[in-house]
Amino acid sequence: MSYTIHEVAEKMGISTYSIRYYHEYGMLPFVQRDAHNNRVFEDSDLEWLNIIVCLRATGMSVERIKHYLDLAQDGADTVPERYEMMKEQQAQTLQEIQNLQQHLATINFKVAHYAKLMENHEPDSFLPSDLQRKTAVNQ
Repeated sequence: MSYTIHEVAEKMGISTYSIRYYHEYGMLPFVQRDAHNNRVFEDSDLEWLNIIVCLRATGMSVERIKHYLDLAQDGADTVPERYEMMKEQQAQTLQEIQNLQQHLATINFKVAHYAKLMENHEPDSFLPSDLQRKTAVNQ
């Protein structure tokens, strides 16, 4: 199936500007153009774009993604390097998840704190040092 850049942007949840950038940067090497010079995307292009979006969302630089995609085009000999790149990204993403879980614990504590204040019609006498102490106890 073929898609326009606007259809791809809507389907992938990213801007047409980003798609154009990735294409011009050489990260979508198989995208074709129609008789009017408009980009025409196939399902395989969306697969490439999906990995770009995934890696960007998990913090990988555009340069590093480009390197990864270049390696993918170079074939089977690059599998070990691609594997190491994905292992590094996996570790970084797991660390980010852990950090977000810690942030969520803080937010959950604050939500419970404010709910209790509203339920009991109490003033807020909370001090930031209380949060550090209670968060440390809950971990």
